[in-house]
Amino acid sequence: MQIVAYIILALALIYFLSYSYKKLSAKSKRESLRRDWGQAKNSRYIDLDSVENYFLNTIADSADKLQLISDKIATDLYLNEVFKLVDRTVSRVGQQFLYARLRTIDKDPKDLLIQDAFAELIGQDEELRLDTQLTLQKLEKNDSYYFQDLIYAKKIDRPDFMPLVYLLTLLNVILLFAGFFYPTAFLAFGAVFIINSGIHYWNKNNVSVHTSSLGEFLKAFETAKNLDADKRISAHFPHTAGLIRELTPLKRKMIGVKLDNMAEGDAAVVGFLVFELLKIAFNIEIISFYSIIGSLREKKKEMKDLFKFIGTVDTAISIAAFRSSLDEYCKPVFSTGSGLEAEGIKHPLIANCVPNDLHLEQKNLLLTGSNMSGKTTFIRSVGINMILGQTLYTCLANRFEMPYSKIFSSITVADSLLEEKSYYFEEMRIIKEFIGESGSAEPCFFILDEIFKGTNTIERVSAGKAILSYLAKNNNLVFVSTHDTELNELLKTEYDLYHFSETVEEQELIFDHTIKKGPLKTRNAIKILEINDYPASIIRDANATVDLLMQG
Repeated sequence: MQIVAYIILALALIYFLSYSYKKLSAKSKRESLRRDWGQAKNSRYIDLDSVENYFLNTIADSADKLQLISDKIATDLYLNEVFKLVDRTVSRVGQQFLYARLRTIDKDPKDLLIQDAFAELIGQDEELRLDTQLTLQKLEKNDSYYFQDLIYAKKIDRPDFMPLVYLLTLLNVILLFAGFFYPTAFLAFGAVFIINSGIHYWNKNNVSVHTSSLGEFLKAFETAKNLDADKRISAHFPHTAGLIRELTPLKRKMIGVKLDNMAEGDAAVVGFLVFELLKIAFNIEIISFYSIIGSLREKKKEMKDLFKFIGTVDTAISIAAFRSSLDEYCKPVFSTGSGLEAEGIKHPLIANCVPNDLHLEQKNLLLTGSNMSGKTTFIRSVGINMILGQTLYTCLANRFEMPYSKIFSSITVADSLLEEKSYYFEEMRIIKEFIGESGSAEPCFFILDEIFKGTNTIERVSAGKAILSYLAKNNNLVFVSTHDTELNELLKTEYDLYHFSETVEEQELIFDHTIKKGPLKTRNAIKILEINDYPASIIRDANATVDLLMQG
């Protein structure tokens, strides 16, 4: 009796210590989340390939989207770097969803407004935010990247030998019971066990990726269920309760499958080994796995919605955290016209960025300026803010009014020796795509930097003028930066003329990086040569040639 009392006391002590540790751990995590609110992650530890997989898998479902941001546009606008700056998510599911969100423009901004409303609530209610972040930490390990693989996995067919699996399972059940009456039956049971072990590990080896994903579904289901249990969250996502009910039978079906990532901690090892032996003896895992896979195919839409719910909640937290780190930001105003108004617009990746204002009324932008003056950075700033506005409902500006539109860019164009593509032909291919898109029913925003700089001046200006006039038709908006000042006169009725300039002080170029209305009227290329101590004869020759060309 005394021994029983000691055992009960020991168990009570273990429970108390375990409970106390969990409470202290939760408190510590809570304080850490409070302290780190608004801080950017260390981008060195972001596995961008795993993050991007969800976006790549959703491409097949994009028919109802306005646009998916292509790799070319993402490169031109440094979108991956912007993602690393914005990313303050807790879960891997949220991280994948945020990345996909940045590269997907919806036709209808309805989901954008739901996301924003919850971001506002999270930003105002610290306790809700901390509760939600702690719940999402269940999905913070890298294994959770594989949950989306379960949703988008190719069809997995049952092995042809499944009838044999069922027969061996039934045989071992019979032999187990028979062994209590005829001990020699246990020998036969052992022989079948050996055959079943081969089947078991063959299956484990072939479907290990999918079984890991099944484990992540169980985590995701519990996370979603706990999130939905909070009335402050369920009020913003009223359809989630029905989604949880739809997926509950699937979750119950998975309990019988031992997944490698469910045995965490030494205390689970003994139970894991016993259950592993039972699974081998009676083919539990292979039978359950293919039964579950069939059910998953039937619940694919609900699985996508589950991912979207968790992802939207975590993305909203990231948006609120990102906003809290900014000195100024605004929510975009989506206009019906093709004009654009920006006040105090900045580039998110540039520290101490000079804010700029721009007001275009039913006209496009032709931007001139010297190298390093800031014209390419400015058009990138507008482009990335248009993406942020249409995906995260956040712009780095004091005010930003824009058309809700597709976005296309031609900034970083490279030739390829191996593919035998010249710079000119590659740019020609990109702009041909622009021409095709320019006639679409939806407005398009085109960004071009130094159009056709890979060809001669006369044809470059002539072709540039024709193409820029063509793109400016319909309800499109075009931003082009160029050194070709001849385009100012040719396009002044279709484009508003702006420029960036610099001053020379004590043999040094001073750039103010401020956009100014009107065409550029100064040149500095030869002056830069002079400042950098080029021979005086070269400077004289260059200036004389400029005078000759201007007279001609």
